[in-house]
Amino acid sequence: MIDIDHLLNILSTFFIILIHFVAILSILGPRDVVICGLAQYAMLWGTMIGYTITTATSIMAVVRTNCFHYNGRDASCGASGTLYMVLFGLVEIVLSQFPNLEKITLLSVIAAVMSFTYSFIGLFLSIAKFASHHSVRGTLLGVKIGVDGVSASTKTWHSLQALGNIAFAYTYAMLLIEIQDTLKSPPPENQTMKRASMYGIGVTTIFYVSLGCLGYAAFGNDAPGNVLTGFYEPFWLVDIANIAVLIHLVGAYQVYGQPIFAKYEEWLAKKWPDSAFFHNEYKLKLPFSKGRAFRFTVCKLVFRTAFVVITTLISLMLPFFNAILGLLGSIAFWPLTVYYPVTIYMTQAKIKRGERKWLVLQGLNVVALVVSVLAAVGSVADIAQRLKHKKKRLKRSIFSTVWSATAHVITALVGSGILTLPWSFAQLGWILGPLILILFAVITYYTAVLLCNCYRSPDPISGRRNYTYMEAIRACLGDKEVFLCGIIQYAILWGTMVGYTITAAMSMMVIKQSHCFHERGQNAPCKVSGLFYAVIYGLMEVVLSQFPNLEKIAALSYTAAATSFAYSVIGLYLCALEFFSHPKFRGSLYGVKVASRSISPTTKIWHFFQALGNIAFAYSYAMLLIEIQDTLKSPPAENKTMNKASIYGIGGTTIFYISLSCVGYVAFGDTTPGNILTGFKKPFWLIDIAHLALLIHLVAAYQVFAQPIFAFYEQRLATKWPNSDFFNRTYAVKIPFCKTKTIKFTLAKIFLRTIFVAFTTATAMIFPFFNAIVGLLGSMVFWPLTVYYPVAMYKSQAKIKRGQKKWIILQLISMISLLVSVLAIVGSVADIILHIKHAGLLKFE
Repeated sequence: MIDIDHLLNILSTFFIILIHFVAILSILGPRDVVICGLAQYAMLWGTMIGYTITTATSIMAVVRTNCFHYNGRDASCGASGTLYMVLFGLVEIVLSQFPNLEKITLLSVIAAVMSFTYSFIGLFLSIAKFASHHSVRGTLLGVKIGVDGVSASTKTWHSLQALGNIAFAYTYAMLLIEIQDTLKSPPPENQTMKRASMYGIGVTTIFYVSLGCLGYAAFGNDAPGNVLTGFYEPFWLVDIANIAVLIHLVGAYQVYGQPIFAKYEEWLAKKWPDSAFFHNEYKLKLPFSKGRAFRFTVCKLVFRTAFVVITTLISLMLPFFNAILGLLGSIAFWPLTVYYPVTIYMTQAKIKRGERKWLVLQGLNVVALVVSVLAAVGSVADIAQRLKHKKKRLKRSIFSTVWSATAHVITALVGSGILTLPWSFAQLGWILGPLILILFAVITYYTAVLLCNCYRSPDPISGRRNYTYMEAIRACLGDKEVFLCGIIQYAILWGTMVGYTITAAMSMMVIKQSHCFHERGQNAPCKVSGLFYAVIYGLMEVVLSQFPNLEKIAALSYTAAATSFAYSVIGLYLCALEFFSHPKFRGSLYGVKVASRSISPTTKIWHFFQALGNIAFAYSYAMLLIEIQDTLKSPPAENKTMNKASIYGIGGTTIFYISLSCVGYVAFGDTTPGNILTGFKKPFWLIDIAHLALLIHLVAAYQVFAQPIFAFYEQRLATKWPNSDFFNRTYAVKIPFCKTKTIKFTLAKIFLRTIFVAFTTATAMIFPFFNAIVGLLGSMVFWPLTVYYPVAMYKSQAKIKRGQKKWIILQLISMISLLVSVLAIVGSVADIILHIKHAGLLKFE
């Protein structure tokens, strides 16, 4: 008899693996345990990937089924699985923080019940579909070559992949010893287990054959990869089946994930026994519970989240349900189902080489190996074929969807300005801080919607395209406004280059100080001058400035985007770590208190205004919106897609901004540094990674802002003096070790770009005030480019007359934004003056 405790333990993968390892260790030795362990953990992780893909498939099936039911079978009911995979990943990140496998046994029980539910519903739906057309579909040799574009090679790969899918359905060898451990003797456990295996595998095979035959008879050669995705009615029953799949996978994911988490966390804890990162346990009281607390280590929080994120990303890149299952089945079948059981038995029974039984078992082993290899080849080939088709679809559609536009919006928003937000939050306090951040987000989104409608003119749906921000202004407002906007844009581009030089020098200073503190102690005098590093950064940009044009440094733009996310996330993590080191809420309702840290009432006011400019800088992406919208394809109309991308991008970024600001302020309180990354001294290696990421971002992004300026004045000068060799004659220098490649340049390009970068570097060295410069740039950008021009263009295109209700609202938004920009400029300039008085010029802080 198997009691309930034993039944629950059967569902506990952690103990299954443990007992399986003990059996192999006792019979074959430690070497085979290592090899088997690698195979098992790879299988566990692969199953987690498969579950992520299957979940998205099930949710898509529910959405599609309901759409067809309510809108008819001819309705356009396409659905993207990307969002659902991300949502599933977020759910699993939360569940992964459960203390250990034993405490989520209920999830295992629910998963087992759900698996029976959707299996029998699938069988019933196949019977109903078969009965509805009263004819047996399918052929003796399976899918026919040449039908529905199936080639001979595709037929071969799918046949081999089918072996892997069937093998996956029979993977239970890892469970067998754990199940046998629940038996009592006499009779001997092995005799009882033989009968149980025969009955269990026999009944399961009958069910498998029934479902396979009925599904094929119902669909024929059109049988879907996941049989549940082939049904649309009765929609409620299809929904129940797919929801059962979803519930099963939510629980089963953790059953497979927890042993992996436990293994690497145990190994890391032993490797670094004195590290607080792996051993210090923190507690957070759970709301609405008496005395209960959530316990965790930072290692657990970070690594489990990262592991689930990586698993989800791989699922997003390879969302091929059947091919992944086939690959998993081929990986598991030979080593775990055949090789190890056969080898263990031959060792224990002392079967000698050459005996009849040895030959039979080795023959079985070889056949299983061949089946696994062929199934793996078929699955990998199918994945390769699908990737080719997916790549073509990506070129046609993925990079022109709402999600790609959302990614572009987030990339445009997140930059070095994010590092000033905790300091800005400290100036505003707990009440005004979140309110002002949200207010800026709302205004930015609203004006972005107005600007989206100006991508085409005069009609926002069918009018002529405007490919850049300046073209939209010319089409809607005329050449005069283009000239004024151009001056503002180029001034901001140059100002951003100055700000990047200051930030890069500060990052190099912090890296130097971090190593000094690590080697000589936290109280060591580790003063570093930023002037030297500003010069080094300037020299790097002089070299990069000789790149031909913006299109040829696209890789720099991608690098800048990736590193900006890296240092932003590290900054958030370091703030959280700082807070947990002293679990005490810091800060006040109204921000930095007057008289604290020698803050006078006037300084408090200037810093308050400057904080508005810093926040405005963090939301400056209007100049790029038209270019992003130009990547979209219609239908649907580009402005509708861009509206969605703007709300997703701005909304997601705002959540991150508020998170970083709140955690940074609660960690440092009134002493929050202007650049949040400069407030940490350990762990030095992580601080170095963050600042290196920031430095790489700034090196790359500098040129993205500089190249339009170079192109503008070089084109003007070459047109003004068309006969001058200085501006127009191109020289070529061969690149060493390259037979055909050369560097082409004009003398004007070498001299003028070098002088321009040198002038920018000198300005940054004279005014090395990070927060004040960022605040000044944000205040210059916000009103004219984020608010005024979008509002003016929209009024002109929509022909909104003076005095109308909408005209009054738009004018009010514009005037309030102008007031905010003016106040932010005043605060930033006043802070620059204060810095010059107290610290002097040429002094990095």
